[in-house]
Amino acid sequence: MEQKNPKKTIEYFKTALRFFVSFGLIGVILYLFRDQLPTVIQHLKGTNPFYFLAAVIVFFLGIISIAFRLRLVVMAQQTELSVGFAYYVNLIALFFNNVLPSSVGGEMVKAYYLYKNSNGRVAAFSAVIVDRLFGIITMILISISAILFWDQAQTSAKIMSSIFFLTLFVLMFGVLIFNRKIVDTLCQLHIPLVPGILLEKIREIYKAMHEYRGHKRIVPICIILTIVGQTAYIIANYLLARSLAIDISLGFFFFFVPILLIIGIAPSVNGIGVREATFLFYLSEFTTPEKALALSLLSTFFLIVVGIIGGIIFAFKGGRTASGNNFSLE
Repeated sequence: MEQKNPKKTIEYFKTALRFFVSFGLIGVILYLFRDQLPTVIQHLKGTNPFYFLAAVIVFFLGIISIAFRLRLVVMAQQTELSVGFAYYVNLIALFFNNVLPSSVGGEMVKAYYLYKNSNGRVAAFSAVIVDRLFGIITMILISISAILFWDQAQTSAKIMSSIFFLTLFVLMFGVLIFNRKIVDTLCQLHIPLVPGILLEKIREIYKAMHEYRGHKRIVPICIILTIVGQTAYIIANYLLARSLAIDISLGFFFFFVPILLIIGIAPSVNGIGVREATFLFYLSEFTTPEKALALSLLSTFFLIVVGIIGGIIFAFKGGRTASGNNFSLE
């Protein structure tokens, strides 16, 4: 009798969970909005192509900053990487985020290409982990700081509650990741309700961050680069809202877009369903539910478009032997 592979069973369960979450949420949303769908479609038909194209351009300009960040993180591991190749790797990740059932899938592809470019150095995987952590933590800080320059945030119970929990998460994460004793103690514990794979991930994250503790100079630079890159994505989402004639303050998107990206990590098929639910939860307080749903669908279409562009570039460049020295913006 053939024995079942526990790892395969877990992977099957994860995949099934992603599809259940995504299409379950989409099904619920479509059912609840079954009478308003014609209005939603009308909003989408009225999309201003100028604003949409501007959003695409701003988005790809923002990736330049993220490419510089990735280059800096990789070079801290004594591995050369051109900005051009770092940009290309980010485009590949963007494409695979659309074809793999998880946003983390693109990061694994990014790690693979960096691994090849670094002649098989395992440190490339640590670089991707740290690069992603810089992105996540900085996004959270941007979202929290929105309260300082967006007055309406203080009048919304949803937003204030979200900012409170984000602040608590950052503090807990900082204590956890940068304190070796806590990490070692936690990883040695056998907690019944906490899967061993989660503890292993915590250990991997700490190990990756620990390797960069001697490179304190790159931390503020990476934070600045992340702010520039994420600001571009925030403006892109603001332009998408403008394309639907939704008049919402730019300050809202400084709070909302980081939340959207963080929630996108949740088990789902490329954020489908989860993204739409998040739009409806937060946006319905500032515009009609129909426009909120229309913007969520337009945002999904936008990600598909930029992913296709990344895929086209990958198709043309992928046939070559990709090397960090073959792509350069410098």
